[in-house]
Amino acid sequence: MLDNFVFSLSVALPIFLIMLSGFILKRQKIIEDKFVDAANFIIFYIALPLKLYNSVSRSSVADSFDLKFIVFASASTIISVILIYTASKFLIKDSNKVGAFVHGTFRGNFIYVGFSLLENVTGAVGAKASLIVAFVVPLYNILAVLILVLTNSKNRSNNQLKNAAGSIATNPFIIAIMLGIISSLINFEMPLLLQNTTNYFDVLATPLALLTIGATFEIDKLFIDIVPSIYATLFKLILIPAAAVSAALYFGFNNSEVFLIYILFGVPSAVASYIITANMNGDENLAASIVMMTTLFSVFSITMFIFIFKVLSIV
Repeated sequence: MLDNFVFSLSVALPIFLIMLSGFILKRQKIIEDKFVDAANFIIFYIALPLKLYNSVSRSSVADSFDLKFIVFASASTIISVILIYTASKFLIKDSNKVGAFVHGTFRGNFIYVGFSLLENVTGAVGAKASLIVAFVVPLYNILAVLILVLTNSKNRSNNQLKNAAGSIATNPFIIAIMLGIISSLINFEMPLLLQNTTNYFDVLATPLALLTIGATFEIDKLFIDIVPSIYATLFKLILIPAAAVSAALYFGFNNSEVFLIYILFGVPSAVASYIITANMNGDENLAASIVMMTTLFSVFSITMFIFIFKVLSIV
């Protein structure tokens, strides 16, 4: 039992120690906003796309593509949004906060934090996780726009759905995955020089992403709209992932797929939920509070779930 607990800590804690390092370095002014902005550009446009490309292109897409799993993950995401939206009608008194609450509660940091967890447990991201990104990221964007339009009349005349479609088509992650699929299908291999170069960016992506998350952490935002944020944290880190994992087990998915489903639904809220909510006239203070609170408490929830998975021999 102690070995299982130590394993759980060894998986979750390093991720948050890197985040803590980013937070401390920013507080000590060793890294500044310009560094964070530049790092985010490198992560979003270069390092993570190359990581996704490598993961997909170096695997057999035909073997990794699992329609049942993709449908399950997509349908579960939609169902989770419906459940959260329904719960918000009872839990959130101010209707202006509903959009931020739902968006922050369903949209997880699957790529930044989720990929780190996968690498710590399995040693690699894997093609299936990368392929899921091609379906989940567009779905996140569409659902986010729908929720924020439905809960805020100001957005209904701004053609937000068209803008969302455009952002999906130009998303570097989606482009990288599509190129990876093509490369896998035609058995394309980069020259060794380029392979080694992309490998360096591949290795850089995860720690740099975690460092920037920590650098953007603001403790004072934890205490803004604390009650809705607590509700969101409970849903995001405990209730929704527990329900998703239970459903995955019921439908007979194997252990690695069950763990991937947990990561998809159990990681903390994505910073993108704050950015999009703010840009679409949502309650940006609540959005920021949800991101901060779920990030802080996910170290405990992730450790707990991995401990349970280890006891049950799922990981």
